[in-house]
Amino acid sequence: MSFLFPPSISAQDSIQRRLMFLAGIFLFLYSAALTLSPAVRVHSWAADFRWQHWMGYFGWLAGFSLLYRQLNHLSPDHDPYLLPIASLLSGWGLLTIWRLDNFLGLRQTLWMILGLAVIYLLLKFPHWIDALRRYKYIWLSAGLGLTALTFFFGTYPGGDGPRLWLGCCGLYIQPSEPLKLLLIIYLAAYLAGQVYITLSLPQLLAPTLILAGAAIALLVAQEDLGTATLIIAIYTIVVYLASARRRVLGISLGLLLAAAIAGYAIFPVIRVRVDTWLNPWLDPGGNSYQLVQSFLAIATGRIFGTGPGLGSPGLIPVAQSDFIAASISEEMGLIGLVGILLLVGLFVFRTFSIAMRAANNFHRFLAAGLGCYFAIQSILIIGGNIRILPLTGVALPFVSYGGSSLLTTFTALGLLLVISSNEETASPELPRLRPYLVTGAAIAGALMVLALAAGWWSVVRSDDLQFRTDNLRWTIHERYVPRGSLLDRTNRPISITTEQPGSYTRSLLYPALGTTIGYSDPIFGKGGLEAGLDGYLSGLQGNAASTVWLAEWIYGQPPSGLDVRLSIDLDLQSRADAALAGKIGAAVILHAKTGEVLAIASQPSFDPNLMDEKWEEWRNDPDAPLLNRVTQGAYPPGSILGPFLYARVKPTLDRDPEQLSYSLDGKTLACARAAAVPLTWETVVAAGCPGALVDWARVCRMARCTIYFWISVSSARLNSNSPRLPPRLTNPWQTPFWHPSGSQA
Repeated sequence: MSFLFPPSISAQDSIQRRLMFLAGIFLFLYSAALTLSPAVRVHSWAADFRWQHWMGYFGWLAGFSLLYRQLNHLSPDHDPYLLPIASLLSGWGLLTIWRLDNFLGLRQTLWMILGLAVIYLLLKFPHWIDALRRYKYIWLSAGLGLTALTFFFGTYPGGDGPRLWLGCCGLYIQPSEPLKLLLIIYLAAYLAGQVYITLSLPQLLAPTLILAGAAIALLVAQEDLGTATLIIAIYTIVVYLASARRRVLGISLGLLLAAAIAGYAIFPVIRVRVDTWLNPWLDPGGNSYQLVQSFLAIATGRIFGTGPGLGSPGLIPVAQSDFIAASISEEMGLIGLVGILLLVGLFVFRTFSIAMRAANNFHRFLAAGLGCYFAIQSILIIGGNIRILPLTGVALPFVSYGGSSLLTTFTALGLLLVISSNEETASPELPRLRPYLVTGAAIAGALMVLALAAGWWSVVRSDDLQFRTDNLRWTIHERYVPRGSLLDRTNRPISITTEQPGSYTRSLLYPALGTTIGYSDPIFGKGGLEAGLDGYLSGLQGNAASTVWLAEWIYGQPPSGLDVRLSIDLDLQSRADAALAGKIGAAVILHAKTGEVLAIASQPSFDPNLMDEKWEEWRNDPDAPLLNRVTQGAYPPGSILGPFLYARVKPTLDRDPEQLSYSLDGKTLACARAAAVPLTWETVVAAGCPGALVDWARVCRMARCTIYFWISVSSARLNSNSPRLPPRLTNPWQTPFWHPSGSQA
């Protein structure tokens, strides 16, 4: 890429040139991975590749290449780190937005080009920065007036939402974004005079509080509370850096806490955000939905991520703006999110370095204020994504979607580049070091806390969160990864995966077993054996750990599922279902020697293949077809207790059976079938005669019989045949229900 980022005569250009080259290579590889991701997902080259995002990449490449050339020509002594960091963050965010929505990606590309043009104009006419200082009141008043217009002409680009934008002809601007920048310029210009720094604190703050208070009041009235919080924080830190008075921090912190308490009591939006922050698990499908989905995305990414284009960040609401950090974390993992934090930290460090060497106090306070703006806004939005802070709705600088935000951050970048180019004329006056050191340490500490919290979600909580029922990523995996089949004892298929990669669906071939086999449905979730055996059917259990890890690392998916062979015999099952046809009841056929369940019938049943069409009908059916009458019904055990009671009382029996039937409430209960002669206790047991049961119950002491029946006798559950897995993969742990039977054919 030498022709794109050619060397210049600047002494520091070699650093900037190498960094721009690395940023270009990283984004090129990221774009290539996005292009190939559909083929990776379906494990085939016969896929619809992604191409649209290359418009964004080449737009980024051309724009930053031109700006790089002009920057070296117009300001050869600028800071060599600012442009590479900003270019990498903006390119990374741009490609992520293209990956989520092509239309929004195109709009963001156009806004990026406009932002680069603004930077060029600032470099071409650096004296504009003096005009910003000279007319500080006019600029800030214009920003306040523009923000106030949203009360009368405000709109929301999405149609229904907070009316915080001004728009015309398809273009929208959010006035609160440039207002933040104008406030920093105003504060830097006002505090630049050394005479003001010697004033008492009330004298120092009084003039600034009027305009800053007006800005905060406007934002609170709009219920744009995230931006209001950001402005309070920026105001506090800029004044502290200029005055070195720690009381500013204490007073502002107290006011911020008081405002938070009052806001919680007054504004429902604050109350909801604080409640969901304190306990997002109370309402994961309602008010906490966005936050919980952010956790699930970060947990899915683990350490290395699913890979570009292989995750499902689109499941997060507003993924392209408020939750773009979580979107990146899902596909780039903890490494990607920590990388963003490191880039933000390095960018802020460079702004403080520029401030320390600035030519005058205005440049110094402006550079430091802009650095704090980037840091605080990044901390607020990333902290909101990982539950360190309540959600604020501010944008991640350079990364999040939003024309107003991107244009504002690029303007701030242009100002920093201009300031860094004037360092050779720096005044001998040294700034107060302690406020800068304290602020820098606080920002570094906050970024470290964010990195640790991200590690908590992506490593410690990853396994727990990935298997939550509201993590719909499993439904997407099952569209691309074949799920294992359920087979009867003779390997005849019962439930299989059909269609092609990308559109796999689950099909139950024997619908009468619906209540037992259950379903695996993207809308209704999982039930029955599809849920109980999900680990094996989805390939996460039964496969070697290396197989699972390799599939997730290469494809961002679990491996192909394993088939599971059940003990059910479809021939016996069909006979049991035929016997119950048209009736309401249940039947179980057990193997007399092994206890295996050979048939398990429940009528009426339901067909999982028709759940989308008949779910409501089944729910309202008085015959309850969704109920598994075998496992969920309660029945008197009747003559099935005969063998157990007989085994218990046999040593004490001293006579032959006499009374075979039994009368209860005027009804006579007879033997299930005629008892064979001569009558013995064994023939009576085989005939299911209730009179014998009554005799045995009288002989047996009930306490001992109860203990014997409920504790000594194993419960009969659904067994499986021997596994068909290779010996080295056979799981030694086996339950009475089932066992994996082999790899997906």
